[in-house]
Amino acid sequence: MESNSKTLVLNILENLLEEDLVNFKFQLTNVPLAKGYNYIPRGRFEQASRVRLADLLIQYYGEEYAKTVTQEVLKAMDQRSLAEKFCPSVGTSGSSTDKGEKKRKRKPENKAGLDEDKTKQSFKKIFQNALGGKKTPSESASCPKDPPLSNNEEVTTKKQHFLDFIRRLNLEGYYPRKMTKVNALLINKASLYGTQPRAEGELPFCFLEKLLVLDYHLQYLIYRGNVDTTPTVSQTQRTTKLERTFEDFFIINKTQSTTIHTCIYPMDIQIAIFHCADDFTRHYVLAKLSICQFALPLLVPNPWDSSIEFPLWSLKQIRRSWREVAKIGWEKKIKNYNNQLISWQPTHIVSFIRVGNYVSTSKSQILNSLLSKGKHDHFFHYHSKDDNNRCLLREGMVEICWFCPGGRAEDRFENCIAFTNLHGNAATHQRQVRFLQEVSSVTIILLPTSDFDKRNSSLLLEFWNSPKPFICLFENVENVMDEYSAHKVRIGIKNLNKVEVADKITAALTQLLKKSGSPYSLSNWAAIARKYEFIIDEDQRNCEEARKKIDILMDILRKMKLSEIKEKLLPLQGGLWHDWCKKDKEYHQLREKRNRSIEEYRNEIEKEKHKIRCDQYHKVINLSDLMKSLLEGLQSHPETHTELYFLQGLSVFMDQLTTRELEKLHQRHSSLLAQVRTEKQKQSKRDSLRHWEADLQAVSKEISDSSLGVEHLLREVGQIYEALEEASSQTNTLFLSLPQMAADLMISGVPIELIDGDTSYVPLKWVAAVFDKVSEKLGDKRVFVLSVLGLQNSGKSTLLNAMFGLQFSFSAGRCTRGAYMQLVKVEEILREQLGYDFVLVVDTEGLRASELIQKAQNEENELATFVIGLGNLTLINILGKDLSEIQDILQIAIHAFLRMKQLNISPRCLFVHQNIEEIIDTNHSMERQKWLQERLDEMTLAAAKHEQCADVSHFSDVIKCDVKTHIHYFAHLWEGSPPMAPPNPCYSHNVQELKSSILTRAKEESRGSILKISELKVRIRDLWMALVNEKFIFRFKNTREATAMNKLETMYHSWTWELRSHVLDLQNQLTNQIQKGEVEEIRRNSIDNGVAEKHEAIKQEFERCFREDRDRETLAQWKGRFEDDLKNLKGELIAETMRKCEELISGKKIQDLFEEQKVKFELKLLEKISVIAESPRGKELHDKELRDLFNQIWSENMSVLLPPTLLSAEGPDIDIELENILLEYFKQHPNIVNKVRYRDTKKTFSINYSKHVITSQKFQLYGPSVEEFEKDIINKTTAQIMRRVKEIIHKREHQNEGYSSSYFYEILQVIHAEAEAAAQGARFMLTNRYKLDLALQLLQEAADSFKKMCIAFKKANNPVLYQESKRNEFFTNFKLSYKNRQNID
Repeated sequence: MESNSKTLVLNILENLLEEDLVNFKFQLTNVPLAKGYNYIPRGRFEQASRVRLADLLIQYYGEEYAKTVTQEVLKAMDQRSLAEKFCPSVGTSGSSTDKGEKKRKRKPENKAGLDEDKTKQSFKKIFQNALGGKKTPSESASCPKDPPLSNNEEVTTKKQHFLDFIRRLNLEGYYPRKMTKVNALLINKASLYGTQPRAEGELPFCFLEKLLVLDYHLQYLIYRGNVDTTPTVSQTQRTTKLERTFEDFFIINKTQSTTIHTCIYPMDIQIAIFHCADDFTRHYVLAKLSICQFALPLLVPNPWDSSIEFPLWSLKQIRRSWREVAKIGWEKKIKNYNNQLISWQPTHIVSFIRVGNYVSTSKSQILNSLLSKGKHDHFFHYHSKDDNNRCLLREGMVEICWFCPGGRAEDRFENCIAFTNLHGNAATHQRQVRFLQEVSSVTIILLPTSDFDKRNSSLLLEFWNSPKPFICLFENVENVMDEYSAHKVRIGIKNLNKVEVADKITAALTQLLKKSGSPYSLSNWAAIARKYEFIIDEDQRNCEEARKKIDILMDILRKMKLSEIKEKLLPLQGGLWHDWCKKDKEYHQLREKRNRSIEEYRNEIEKEKHKIRCDQYHKVINLSDLMKSLLEGLQSHPETHTELYFLQGLSVFMDQLTTRELEKLHQRHSSLLAQVRTEKQKQSKRDSLRHWEADLQAVSKEISDSSLGVEHLLREVGQIYEALEEASSQTNTLFLSLPQMAADLMISGVPIELIDGDTSYVPLKWVAAVFDKVSEKLGDKRVFVLSVLGLQNSGKSTLLNAMFGLQFSFSAGRCTRGAYMQLVKVEEILREQLGYDFVLVVDTEGLRASELIQKAQNEENELATFVIGLGNLTLINILGKDLSEIQDILQIAIHAFLRMKQLNISPRCLFVHQNIEEIIDTNHSMERQKWLQERLDEMTLAAAKHEQCADVSHFSDVIKCDVKTHIHYFAHLWEGSPPMAPPNPCYSHNVQELKSSILTRAKEESRGSILKISELKVRIRDLWMALVNEKFIFRFKNTREATAMNKLETMYHSWTWELRSHVLDLQNQLTNQIQKGEVEEIRRNSIDNGVAEKHEAIKQEFERCFREDRDRETLAQWKGRFEDDLKNLKGELIAETMRKCEELISGKKIQDLFEEQKVKFELKLLEKISVIAESPRGKELHDKELRDLFNQIWSENMSVLLPPTLLSAEGPDIDIELENILLEYFKQHPNIVNKVRYRDTKKTFSINYSKHVITSQKFQLYGPSVEEFEKDIINKTTAQIMRRVKEIIHKREHQNEGYSSSYFYEILQVIHAEAEAAAQGARFMLTNRYKLDLALQLLQEAADSFKKMCIAFKKANNPVLYQESKRNEFFTNFKLSYKNRQNID
């Protein structure tokens, strides 16, 4: 007995891997023991072998209790399958009462976890034994522990065949359930060289590759390399070809030769992959099969242990779209179901089963006729009984496929219906049949009349006695269709074609479904499945733990109004984050600087940004229960991946939470938008229009607030990190764990947000931290970055899904917002060949989105430029032939790259035209390539001319693109009309070609630009900083707009200078009159009148420009702003003139009064000296005493002359005004803020011909070959400008009118006019860079002079400063008089 117990224990220990054995020893001292037993000392078993450990268990716990302890330890390790092998043995030793009690306590859920538990076992030994390896005595002894497997020779043979089959497919490393989604999406040879297998072992990944690219021809994927021919005639009996007679050739005896095809059928490949796939891969495979309009596995028998799996978790996430006809009275209304979770929709179930073994009619073909009139094989079927027999794994499997109506008259059914198909004889699959009978609304039975035995009759009797309706198809009977009762229908199908059979079934089903009860939803089947002891993936521990965590979050979310969740539960990404982004952009662009220096303003902004982070930090300290629960759910579990179950399930439940509410809001938005458009077309000015516009804006905001998905929760995690990183003085555990969470998700294939879709901003610190953690875990790997760009609804996300299996849109019914990045792994053996280890795919939101999103022009341009600059290759997706919209965006990106040369990047792109068949005609194809090349070059040349880049004339000079190889044409996505249409095979072929082209050419075309993860992190930072610093070009739609604005700015500077010059002349005239005493009072209307005429003339010129200019339609959008600017400038100049005149008049009056009082004051000083002298002789007054005495007399007599209110004696800050003028005047210049901030005040201007001069004739770089006479002209022009500027400064000093900011504009006008004059009639032109560099020096020199002028003018005209200057003079005289009197006395 002891040897039997020890053998049992030892067998279990022998089946454990080394790491499992370590875990077993650890749990041995953790499991609870019965009273009277003690733990084995850890020191005794720590290094013990398996045999020694078995001895210790028997020694310490006895024969029977040792098995109980072993069983409990295995359960603690989650090795329940091994633990259950003890059940018969342990149960035998107890009483029958105990056995019954244990049996009653066992729940169906325990069995539901069986499949997942088996993933923990070691199948290495099982494969060795099954494939011919020798068994140890302990292994042999373990066989009787599972009687159904060891005692049944048929089951053993079946297992052997299954393992052989897995080995043939080269899947033994993935069985059971070890194939992750990363494995399934791996870039391998099939990705590069197509999907035709060269060996049986390549079939699974060729199948997966075809599935990936949505090629439904995968149902024909067969490798026919092995053909066994077994001749029965010896070589000596064979006749040669020449000796064959007529009869020998045409008459073949069956005994002569037997050819056995050993090909593997696609259905078996699919099922084998299913058994090898983990839950996430299963979901991916099922989702792809659904898109391909294939039936999905519903009940799958496990060939290893005869259990039946029900992949409910994977099926629950399948989405479908359809349109149903709803009858309301006499009216019919179409109801749309867009991208719905099909599992949650109550649908009638129609199940097909076959009773009997020998049926020539294919249920699958009948189903295919019902679903799509035979246009597509939704259910795999084979054309002969032999083919069916050779399908090893589909026996007993149930598949499900949904008929989704399109709301058209030709639809077979008006409502969505689920059809199931049981493979094999129903009589041998009782559990599946009873399950289907329970969930089905109608069952359709295919019956051969020749195979009506007792087993079949008993099964049919169950259907006969069931109240549920059924249809019986008699294969060998014709011309029968009757209703035997209200819910029983007979149809004879002999000599009927597929269409006729389908029509008869449709007619019967339509009537029976009307009489059937309420339909089931797939989600409600779990309880029924448990009753039949099916293994449900949802019941495994990982799913259950994730579900519990999800329930906690959903309870929190359901308690709050949907539109308030973001504000109250996700506060960090709301107003605080939006404000921080605005402040950060303002920090770089300085649009609101006003009267502060650059340094002062930036310091203010930094303080405000830090305050926002502190406000965020305070919210982090008081983190909401929602985020606490989320962070707990995202904790990484490398073995169980509970966090992935949690994230996937949470996404589904959040969609359920938001979908219905968003549908209502979208309907409301569409209605309001239609009303507003109608009223605007009528040019209505009614109050109702304003109300509707306000309501539309409110609904748009509510839609934005109610759009809630997993991406928003992960965005909040990023903001928590950034707040902690900046505002927290100490590093805590939460701070360190957040980037690791995101990195683990990214490595697992989860998309991570790169650009926030709401703020259009990159959270740089968060992204950098995530990349750091990814690099730590994977190593600093090489990454090929593929970016995707396209207009909204152009099919780019679908294309990415077909190329790499990526699904960026987290939430149903919502397009991608911002930009997301996802890692795709490259197979190790291909890494050196390709030159990279991973592909990082960056998907972006659709450009030119609907009015609902209201994306600003500059945000779209920044997004496009960012992803093009980041990618080694950018895929530009275009729907149809029209390039106009995407061309505008590309043109602005070209502008940006020309303005950001310091980044030293060489982006590449290729074009994909969707819904255009590839051109076979070579001439036509070449014409289209030429046309595209000309369009691209034309827009590039226009951009380069505007940016004054002489070395750029072709699109490829900025963004590399070869129109001969970088243009792909894609067929239509669907082969027919959705929702039942499968993907177009031509589309799948196009996807495969494009993918192979991208991957194989990447190394060659990138030319060493493939970065490591650490380098990519730096590239993201540098590129984003360059974009944020660019304050000019992104606000334009295209080059034409930018050029029109440039022209308008030039004219505006000219108009404003005319006005400024006129006002300066007016100021000079008034100043002279005031100083001569001709004017003692200035009224504002007199100045207004003096400016009005000039302003009106300029305004007429302004109106003429907007009326007659060839770009007037483009200019019209800015007319109001420039009109306001001109009006404001007029007001500012008048106010400045008025203030100056008032100061001069006030100062003149006080000076005159001072001169009148001067004599009296001098007499008073002399009198005071006399009084001091006549007083009794005392000590002599020192300087301080004299000063105090003088100040007293001054205050009593002179200070009272000043008016009670005086303007400040401080003048304007000329340096700040200079900064503002430079920033405004040269705002179109790249990186202007840093140019102004870091300008070298001591640097002398010198001409750089490569930067300052370009030819206007050929638009080519002006290099050292410039001729001497042209150099002489340029030098003379520069000298002329400098001379004129000095004259202006000298003139203003001589006029002694003080300082005016208009003086700077006068110098800028001189620089512009002289530079333009020099280029008239010449082959060259002086660039904007020339004007800027020259202005930086000349304006700084002028500023120094203007400061001195300002001080001198203030001293001369400001009453306070004037008195102060005279005060010292009087005190000196007073002191001298006192000393003289003292000497006389």
